[in-house]
Amino acid sequence: MRKKYVEKVYMREVTDKEFYFEEDKKFNGYIALKYVKDISKPLSAYCNGKKYVGLDKGYTILEYIPFEGNFNCRVFFDKENRPLCFYFDINNGMGKDEEGIWYDDLYLDVTMECPAITGGFNYIRLDDEGEFKKAYKEGLITDEQYKLGYETAEKIMQELRSSQNKIVNHCHFDLYRLKNLLGINNDEELEK
Repeated sequence: MRKKYVEKVYMREVTDKEFYFEEDKKFNGYIALKYVKDISKPLSAYCNGKKYVGLDKGYTILEYIPFEGNFNCRVFFDKENRPLCFYFDINNGMGKDEEGIWYDDLYLDVTMECPAITGGFNYIRLDDEGEFKKAYKEGLITDEQYKLGYETAEKIMQELRSSQNKIVNHCHFDLYRLKNLLGINNDEELEK
C-alpha cells in the first residue's frame, strides 16, 4: 500500500494554491478544496482519443475522504465549475496526523469522465487493475485487501451507473459553498 497525503496529491506542478479542508458530519468524513491559483504547466489527459486539459489555473479539485467506505474521491472542475472527472482511489482506510489527512492507497481506481470532456455522456472505467494485481502477487496487499478492493470498486461503479452516488449528486453544492466560504471567485482570480 502507498500512504498518500490529501494536500500533496495532484499538486506537484501547482505553484500557488488555496487549500482548505473541513470535517463534514453530514458526509461523515473530510472534504478538501484545492483551488489552483497558478501552475507551472497545464496537465493534460486523453479521453476517447481526444486531448483535454485536466488541471490548469482557475481549476478546482474537491476531495472527499469518508471515515468509512474504503475510498476517497477527487472531483476535477474546470474554470466554469463543470466537473471533468470523478476519480475514486480505493483504499484501506484513512487517518489524520501532524502532516495532514492521509489514506492507504490500494492501487485500484474507478474513474468517471464527464460530458464536459466526453461530448455528452459519462464514461466509467476501472483503472490500474494491472497494478492492483501485481501488488497482490508481490504481497504488498493481503487476500482480504484484494477482495475489499474489488468489492469497493464494484459498489462504486454500480452507484455511478445507476446515478445513485452521493458525491456525484452533491458535489456542486459543496463546491459553491466552499468557494463562497473562502471568497474564491474564478473571474476575479483569473484576471490577476
